[in-house]
Amino acid sequence: MKKNKEDLLDPFFRDIHPQWRNEIPELSAVFKEERFIKGEQLINDWGDLYLIVDGIFGKYEKTCPVRYAIGGESLMIPNQRHAFQFTALSDCRTYRTTLKQLYEINGNNSKVFCLYANLKEKQQVYLDYRHKLLSLYNQDKYDFVFDKYPDILSHITQKELARFMGISIELLRRILREREY
Repeated sequence: MKKNKEDLLDPFFRDIHPQWRNEIPELSAVFKEERFIKGEQLINDWGDLYLIVDGIFGKYEKTCPVRYAIGGESLMIPNQRHAFQFTALSDCRTYRTTLKQLYEINGNNSKVFCLYANLKEKQQVYLDYRHKLLSLYNQDKYDFVFDKYPDILSHITQKELARFMGISIELLRRILREREY
């Protein structure tokens, strides 16, 4: 059975505001579906909010991977000058809105700001993931990454994964060989 827009948005909002459908009915109207093909970049407009329904995106600072975002996660484009690029690593389906649209409906329904603040907190948790990864011992990084992204190597190269993990490509290959047995 095909899900409607509200059903697809519900996993992003229900933990933050379980009654969002009834109390902020205009919220779903500001999100527009956007699909991306592998290799395509997100529109990089400041303050845009993408809710990833399915697929995986990479966030890069110049060419260095700093985050991967999978279905069920959000991506917020920073609201200031930045050097990030956001690239679809697979075919992806998202729902997008702008910060301006959220402010507009917040003028009529102040519950939107609380919802946005909570989404921003979740965004920080996603951003903190890599900091935590880089603080781990090299031997612990494999499990940390593959618990969250079990099929990451079907989307990126080993070289990119090594850069993301903060280890050498040789160490990653050795870890991968050891895990095969």
